[in-house]
Amino acid sequence: RIQILFEGMLRRSVRFHRCYGAFLSSRSLTSNDTVRVGCFSGFWGDSCSFASQQLVKKGDIQFLVGDYLAEVTMSILSVMKKKMPELGYCPDFFEHLAPVGKGISEKKIKVVVNAGGLNPKGCAVKLTELLKMFQLDLKVSYVTGDDLMPRKEEALEFSSQPNLPYNTLNCYLGAEPIARALDGGADIVITGRCVDSALILGPLVHSFGWDMSEYDKLAQGSLAGHLVECGAQCTGGNFTDWEKVPDFHNIGFPVVEVSRNGDFSVTKPPGTGGLVSFGTVAEQMLYEIGDPQCYALPDVNCDFTGVRITEAGENCVEVRGAKGSMPSSFYKVSATYVDGYKATMMAPMIGPKAAQKGYLNAMSNIERCRRIFAKKGMADFTETNVECLGSGANQGRKPDESDAEEIVVWSAVRHSDKAAIQVWAKELAGASTGMAPGFTTMLGGRPKPTPILRFAPFLFPKDQVRIAVNDVPFASTNSEHCQVSPASPAEVTKEVVREGDESYRLEELAFLRSGDKGNSANLGVICRSPALYPILDAHLTSATVKTYLQHLGPNLQVTKYKLPGISGFNFVLESALGGGGVASLRSDPQGKAIGQIFSNFKVEGLKSLSEYM
Repeated sequence: RIQILFEGMLRRSVRFHRCYGAFLSSRSLTSNDTVRVGCFSGFWGDSCSFASQQLVKKGDIQFLVGDYLAEVTMSILSVMKKKMPELGYCPDFFEHLAPVGKGISEKKIKVVVNAGGLNPKGCAVKLTELLKMFQLDLKVSYVTGDDLMPRKEEALEFSSQPNLPYNTLNCYLGAEPIARALDGGADIVITGRCVDSALILGPLVHSFGWDMSEYDKLAQGSLAGHLVECGAQCTGGNFTDWEKVPDFHNIGFPVVEVSRNGDFSVTKPPGTGGLVSFGTVAEQMLYEIGDPQCYALPDVNCDFTGVRITEAGENCVEVRGAKGSMPSSFYKVSATYVDGYKATMMAPMIGPKAAQKGYLNAMSNIERCRRIFAKKGMADFTETNVECLGSGANQGRKPDESDAEEIVVWSAVRHSDKAAIQVWAKELAGASTGMAPGFTTMLGGRPKPTPILRFAPFLFPKDQVRIAVNDVPFASTNSEHCQVSPASPAEVTKEVVREGDESYRLEELAFLRSGDKGNSANLGVICRSPALYPILDAHLTSATVKTYLQHLGPNLQVTKYKLPGISGFNFVLESALGGGGVASLRSDPQGKAIGQIFSNFKVEGLKSLSEYM
């Protein structure tokens, strides 16, 4: 199937370039003063329809990169590889590459992806076969060594939870192996697990010959990677001011133009939709980070607190000021395991007191199943979660507080036994005739049990990881490591000073974006004007944020960090996601909506908004 798909798309690519090749400019890098890198994929499942074509045709790039691996993607790939050992990589990569195969060959654009997943070599071998079929002379290299499963017992000596049933153990590798593969003449580099930003930093180290001890340059290059590795999320996707973003249907994917000294600009291909502005880029800088004074990566510890973001023209933003220091002597290990099963049901409820009726039906079904379990000698549910979407459930409101007449019931359950989930799923349809009125249908039909994949990271010594490029052992040139990582100072609470009689929703004063790391979330807040920075510094404390978001969980802990360079704040919310990712039973398992929820936070005692802008 993959081969047929690739062949068809590549034939269309060849025909396109034969017809329009005269109109396609090819940029040759005559001097290594600047390098342009475009990112076409932010995750496994990102749009396959146009991003790579857009960047190759209009992006004026030398490198095309794609990120495919989320925290638990490796676990999903392990299930695939168990069924078909020759797989274990992300086959969507072939679909992304096929339409531009001819273009990258003609323009000499290098490609770097982490689509290799659990089988970088297998992915490289398959791609090489497909390229040869169409007489595309491109050298494919692969990076291995991140997979610690063959050394499971040795690796788990460093884990605080060594007895869990792990199915993947992968180190987050850095940029240096990618750079060495490019140094060796690779046209396409395929990696397994690596930090997302390394996909961009690797080409920069290769192009500029940066030494791995030039930490400020590595920090800037890593920031460039961090900004674009989520694809269109820095060109208007998920932007607070979404109404100002034109043409989502044709959104431009990001391009970074990086100078030899590490300074760079963010832009997008001409003639595309989307938006590149201070706000879109600043929001993405805070996405999924912790302490901004120590954003720890394999190649460098980054300090983003002094970063400056400046609009330099239409859809062009300049970024400077990231600082770097020597990294840790450990790699972070992405460790995943299966922890029972879950299933989710969604069903519209329509009519008066829709939320109350929907909640009653869902809980009645759960109680019915508990009685069935008791008779069969089965254990109770490990966890249940019922939300009435449309009633304010994600804002912390209870069903009996809602007067909504149309809602969607979200009912999710977890159990160690797959058979128990199947019992629950079979009982759901009974609500259509035997419970409160207004139930219409189950969206997607009867739910099926799916494995719960949990994330349990730990640290593993770098000097014990056996990295290879094309099966040739690789040794890092970076032998300097820090023993104590830098950290931001503790929070100092400022007194709130009443300046006037006006009150505003936070969204009127700031840009917001949220994301996840395991069971923790982060909430980034960037002032719309530097004049608002001291005001919001006083109003937004770890305590006020925790109070407003207390419905996220009884164990919620909030830590505040400051980024004066962009007049911003980052709040790390621990134990906020009900397990996080595919382990969570919530409708917002990755904290994507937390920023939107917090946008309604009221800031009182201000002057007229025009006096701050």
